[in-house]
Amino acid sequence: MMGLAACGGGDEATSGAAAPAATTTSAAAPAATEAAPAADAPDDKAVCEAANKASDSLKKAMLTLMQNGAEDLPPSDMKLLLTDFAKSLNEAAGSSDSKAGAAVKLIATQSTEAAAAADPSKALDEDAATKAGKDLNAACKAAGVTTNF
Repeated sequence: MMGLAACGGGDEATSGAAAPAATTTSAAAPAATEAAPAADAPDDKAVCEAANKASDSLKKAMLTLMQNGAEDLPPSDMKLLLTDFAKSLNEAAGSSDSKAGAAVKLIATQSTEAAAAADPSKALDEDAATKAGKDLNAACKAAGVTTNF
């Protein structure tokens, strides 16, 4: 998406430099700029698929760390895992304001808040996380993507 934004800005600057006196060129540039943010918002299917990938990555990382025989992950590991998970979820949601996007952003916020706690495992609010997961699963099901949050 950053590449698209960079390309759009370059085209706008080139158009303005090539014809500074042309009124139609100036009018077209703001319209292109206004359309760009809408292109940044992923659709629900893309949001759900990316959130699913983030969840799978988190689960794999946790399983790898747990294979060392520990019953619980050290808080420092949980902080890193949850921080990375939240970052991936925020990237997945992008500027989406749909139900799926909002649910992904809520889970990202919950993960960020838990990561900031002294003991992230105990800081996760199970009831709130379960509700957010169910909301995301329902929104993703409506988009044709099966998730398991």
